[in-house]
Amino acid sequence: MFAGAFLSLNNARQNAHAEVVSAEKLVLYLFDTAILNNPDLAQKKLASTGFHLQQLKHMRHLKIELIDSTGKVIDSNQTQDGKTFQNEAPAWFERLLNQLTSKWEPSVRKLEYHDVTLGEIVITPDPTYEYAEKWKQITDLLSLVLVFFVLVNLMVMWAVSQALKPTAKILDALNELENGNLAARLPAFKLPELSRIGEKFNRMVEKLQLSVLQNHKLTQQLITLQEEERKNLARELHDEFGQCLTAINTDASVISKVADKKYPELKESALAISQLSRHLIEMVSGLLQQLRPGILDELGLVPALLDLVDAWKMRHKNIQCDIKVSSVKEYLSEAISIAIYRLIQESLTNVARHAEASKVHIEVFSLSQLGKEGLQILVKDNGKGFNPASAGGFGLPGMRERVEGLGGSFSIKSDNGTEIQAWIPNKPY
Repeated sequence: MFAGAFLSLNNARQNAHAEVVSAEKLVLYLFDTAILNNPDLAQKKLASTGFHLQQLKHMRHLKIELIDSTGKVIDSNQTQDGKTFQNEAPAWFERLLNQLTSKWEPSVRKLEYHDVTLGEIVITPDPTYEYAEKWKQITDLLSLVLVFFVLVNLMVMWAVSQALKPTAKILDALNELENGNLAARLPAFKLPELSRIGEKFNRMVEKLQLSVLQNHKLTQQLITLQEEERKNLARELHDEFGQCLTAINTDASVISKVADKKYPELKESALAISQLSRHLIEMVSGLLQQLRPGILDELGLVPALLDLVDAWKMRHKNIQCDIKVSSVKEYLSEAISIAIYRLIQESLTNVARHAEASKVHIEVFSLSQLGKEGLQILVKDNGKGFNPASAGGFGLPGMRERVEGLGGSFSIKSDNGTEIQAWIPNKPY
């Protein structure tokens, strides 16, 4: 735009100068011819109608005046009706062109007869009209260029917006990927550049999905092996260690009864053995409950959860705890039952150790997500909360791995208190 304006201005200056100079030369030639054929000069006088300058009033490029020997203007091509030319060009435009153009000098033709000066004709260049024409041409041209510039930019913006329209789909796919939806894929794009990006993205997500799926399966296998080890250890403790402690307690009771009659000095030791064996039996019973709750295998998830909460409330009487279980199928897979049980068990352990809460609310209910039936687990307390990003230990990562390993979702909020939400599908991967 600036370059075009400069070139137009320079052309206007050159054209205006050429027009005015050309008109001046033409008029001078015509007047030279008219002077030679003017009969008034032979009479040694000048008449106001001798050259009929009013007929040249259309020549706005030049100011032509007939001046007698006394210096009086007796004829001119300037309009006599009082109407002057209305210049449309701004004053700064005229000043600029005048500064870029050499100063306009008037041309004078003396009217002489036999070496006697009768007067003179003064032709003064006046580029005002030419400046007005050039101003109109420049403004029209620049207006056209401006309109063209705006239209081209609008077309470019539209073309770019159409070309970049698929980026919204890329952003949506990235958001889905960020939210954990590994099934997100990009469609086939028409643009070759975006098409290659889409293909690379889809291959990357497929590999990521495969890797995550393999990790979840491996984690689930490790958790299953861990539960099997716990189950076997609990069975061994119950069958071997528990029976031995029961036998020791029975023998101690028999010794205590015999000692009453025959060996009084052994009675105190027998009672001590009996008390110690009962203490060990209670301790083993607690370990068995932590390793593998028998009620979970015998009666199912709901009775096991109710028993877990009742036992926890007995140990923490200063914390109000309530549980609500609804629409839970009677028969669930062992992996799902164990995952939910361990999730709530670990959550209650964290509440007791860290939360400093006075209330705990637990809910387990059916909920459909992404077209799949599943169970939603909610554990919420009114404790002091914590920063999940800086939490250490293996409790929370273990809960997340259990849930995600079954194809579920896991989230923690800790603003006012702590809220743990998990969703597990009824049919894992």
